[in-house]
Amino acid sequence: MSTPRNSSSSTPEDPTLSGLHQFIQDNRPPRDATHEAHAHKLALQVAHNLRFQHGWTEIRLHYHPSRQQATAHSLPRPVISGLPPQRLYMHPDEQIEVLQRQREQGKAGWPEVAPEREWVVPSQLQESWTLRRFGDVFDALSAVPAEKEGGRLHFANAIQLDGDEGLEMMGNRSGSGAGSPFNSTPEREGTVTSNGNGHAPNKWRTGQPKRVLLATLDDDSTVVYYIVHDGIVKPRQN
Repeated sequence: MSTPRNSSSSTPEDPTLSGLHQFIQDNRPPRDATHEAHAHKLALQVAHNLRFQHGWTEIRLHYHPSRQQATAHSLPRPVISGLPPQRLYMHPDEQIEVLQRQREQGKAGWPEVAPEREWVVPSQLQESWTLRRFGDVFDALSAVPAEKEGGRLHFANAIQLDGDEGLEMMGNRSGSGAGSPFNSTPEREGTVTSNGNGHAPNKWRTGQPKRVLLATLDDDSTVVYYIVHDGIVKPRQN
């Protein structure tokens, strides 16, 4: 289990740094991390983009395989998990089920669907991905991110968004671990992964191939996200 690096409490905020560079400085990798420094910084840049450009909440950074994946020995690169503001993917059969339920209830239109926690794999545009490389990532991750797994990132002086009850503000914590960029609680044995609202994930998530978002960073700092599945899935219906 990673040991938090308490960098934000020992390093004062530098007004000359951009928000992104201050964020990277405040979130140093844990001491037991084996990944290269550039992989950690890449993950932080993507996490910063998710938070401030796309409104994600409950963002965590993972350096070790999911506890459920007992056979996985390592995580090829740091991986992000978080909760998007809206559902990113719905299986076609779930779409049919939702519409049938609406019809049975005498309702019209598309109902509000709760978002689900997602995995995000940081990458750079110059990288060459193979099926084996994707397989190594999928083998180390559970179908759905566990809420208590990984380390919570420290967003200094961030504006709290709706639904992000656990957002840490610089100087707002006290006691052991105050200001730690990885103020995380280890996932307990038997912890149930959820969709972000404390409920067990739906059958369409756990009964289908795993999925991740591949976050591709370009040289101009643009980040593009692609949904990648661990196997063949039924085509989506628009």
